[in-house]
Amino acid sequence: MFANDASTPVIADHVTDMSVSVSTETRDTTSKNNGGYRALLPGLKSLSVNFTAFYAQDAANGYNELMTAFLAGTKQDVKVAAINWTTEEEIAGDDEIIFEAYITSLELSAGTEDNASYTCTLECVSAITFQAHV
Repeated sequence: MFANDASTPVIADHVTDMSVSVSTETRDTTSKNNGGYRALLPGLKSLSVNFTAFYAQDAANGYNELMTAFLAGTKQDVKVAAINWTTEEEIAGDDEIIFEAYITSLELSAGTEDNASYTCTLECVSAITFQAHV
């Protein structure tokens, strides 16, 4: 789900797969006092989301909207959440991840006799909220 104006996020149309990656860079703090063992402290945290979706020219929330936001450099309000597709509502009690991000990559592809699809990468630029949806 994404939005670019702090409003209610919209569901990205026709998503086929998604991955969420979080990591922490480390800072080397090794000194002679470490007895020959490496010492580390946590540094910068990062989060990125990659998803693939079928391309549809008439999708309400798809490639065209993401491309417009990408070209404008618009920060996106992102929520990764489980959706009940019958009601199109978030599932209460399931975990969600909320953050702000920029679209850093958008790729459209269409093979011979294959469905057109696109892949989008969102890179977090804010604090991350990880919580159960209520």
